[in-house]
Amino acid sequence: MSINNGNESKSHRNWSDSKLLLSSFIPALSTSKTAKKSLDTIDKPVILQQSRFWSQAILWGLISVTTGAIIWANVARFEEAVSAQGKLEPSSNVKEMQLPVGGVVKEIYVEDGQHVKTGEKLLTLDPTTANAQFDSLNKIRLSLVQENQFYQAQITGDAAVNIIYLKISSLMLDLTKSRAALVAENQIYRAQLNGTASANHLTIEQKERFLSTQAELNARVIAARMEVNQLSHQLNQTDIKLAASQDTLALNTEVLDKLTLLIKNGGISQIQYIKQQEEVRSDRSEIDQLIQERFRLQSAINQAQAKLQNTIAISRRDWLTQIAENNKKIAEIDSQLTKAIVENNKKIAEIDAQLSQTKMNLQYQELIAPVNGTIFELKAHSPGFVVTSSEPILKVVPNDALIAKVYITNKDIGFVKEGMTVDVRIDSFPLSEFGDIKGKLVWIGSDSLPPDQIYPFYRFPAKVQLDRQQLNVSGRNITLQSGMGVSTNIKIRERTVMSIFTEMFTSSVESLKTVR
Repeated sequence: MSINNGNESKSHRNWSDSKLLLSSFIPALSTSKTAKKSLDTIDKPVILQQSRFWSQAILWGLISVTTGAIIWANVARFEEAVSAQGKLEPSSNVKEMQLPVGGVVKEIYVEDGQHVKTGEKLLTLDPTTANAQFDSLNKIRLSLVQENQFYQAQITGDAAVNIIYLKISSLMLDLTKSRAALVAENQIYRAQLNGTASANHLTIEQKERFLSTQAELNARVIAARMEVNQLSHQLNQTDIKLAASQDTLALNTEVLDKLTLLIKNGGISQIQYIKQQEEVRSDRSEIDQLIQERFRLQSAINQAQAKLQNTIAISRRDWLTQIAENNKKIAEIDSQLTKAIVENNKKIAEIDAQLSQTKMNLQYQELIAPVNGTIFELKAHSPGFVVTSSEPILKVVPNDALIAKVYITNKDIGFVKEGMTVDVRIDSFPLSEFGDIKGKLVWIGSDSLPPDQIYPFYRFPAKVQLDRQQLNVSGRNITLQSGMGVSTNIKIRERTVMSIFTEMFTSSVESLKTVR
C-alpha cells in the first residue's frame, strides 16, 4: 500500500512538471475554452505499472547463459601444448674433421659452403717432416738393434759382429774388451788344466802364453822329480851299504862267537877277542847310522814327491781360483750388458710406437670427406697453414634430413612422451606469412642436462622429426638449413575450460595454507 502511495506521489510530481511544461509551450490554451477543458482532463492523476514480461525474460536469459557457459566449460576441450626452443640439425652428427697430428697444409681443394661427396679429397699435408722423422726413427732403431746384437754376441762369446759402424759408448766398449780379455784368460787356464793347447779356439797369442806358462810349470815339475830321483838314488846306495854292513856284522858276529869258545879254552889272546868285539860294535853302529840315513832319505823322498804333487796341485788350484774370479767379473760385465740390452729394448719399443704413429700420420696426410655434405667452418684458407691435433680444421654438415633438436624444461617434461605431435615454427620466417611445419617427437633424453651459459635451467634434450624439409609459400619452396632456430609446441593432452578455473581455485586455496 505504501508502495502505491509512493508511486502516486511520484506520478503527481511528474504530472505537475508535465503540466508546467505544457503550459509554457501552449500559452494560447489559457484563454480558450477548449484548452481549459483539456487541462482539466489532463489534471487527473494516472497510475503506471511495469510489465513482468521483460524482467522474467532477462532473468531467464541470465540463467540460460550461465547454464550454457557452465555446460560449455565442462564439455568444450582445447589442446594443451608445451613450448620448447632449439635449432635444426642433421639427423646424423656434424662431422668434425680433425687430423691425428699436427702438420703444415700443402694443398686445399675445398672452400666454405662447398658441397662434397664421400671420399672426395679435402686437403693434403706436407709429408716432408713426417718422412724425415720416419727415416730418423728407423736409423735410431737399427743402431739400437745392432748394439744389442753386439752385446748379445759378447755374452754368448761370438766375436763375429763388426763394431766399426756402431756408436757404442767408451764405457761399454771398455767393458766388452775387459770381458773378452777375461774370457781369453780363462781359455788359457782351461787349456793348462787340460794340458793341451791344440784347441782351435785359442789364438796364437793365447797359445804362446799357454806354452810359456806350461814351460814354467814343467821346469818346476822336472826340478821336483830330479830331487826325488836323486834322493831315491841315495836311498839305494844306503840300502846297498846297509846290506853290506849287515853281512859284515853277521860275519863278525859269527867270528866273535867262535872266539868266545876259544877264549874260554885259552886258545886265543884276550886282545884278539876284544878287537873282534870292537869290530862287531862298529858294524852295529854303522848299521844303525845307515838305517837312520835310510829313514832320512825316505822322508826326503816323500817330501820331494809331495812337493812335486803340490807343484801341480797348487798350479791347478791357482788356475781354478783365477777362473772363478774371472767368471765373477764376467758375470758382472754380463749383468751390465744385459741391463744395456733391456734399456735398448725399451727404447726400441718406444721407437716402434713412434714409427707406428708416424706410419699412421703418413697414411693420413690426405683429409677425405667421410659423408656427402657441405663444408663448414674451414680454418685453412691457404697453403702453409699450421694444423694442430687438438682442434678440428673443418666440419662437414651431412646432407641428411634435418631434425629439430629442442630442450624441454624439467617442469614441462611430465606429460611429454615420444610420438606426440609437434608444431615446429622456424624463427627466421614469420608464422603469419610462412606458417609452421608439423612433426613428431621421436626421442627424449633419459636425464636432464645441467644449466649452462646458454640455457640457465635444467632441461631434457629431445628430437623432433619433420614431416617436410621445405616451407611452401605461394608455390615457392624454401629449403631449410642446419642451424636455424626453431620454436616448437608439443601437444601433450586435451583439457576442458572448467579444469582451468578449478586449477586456479585449487591454487588459490593451496596458497592460503601457507599464509601466516
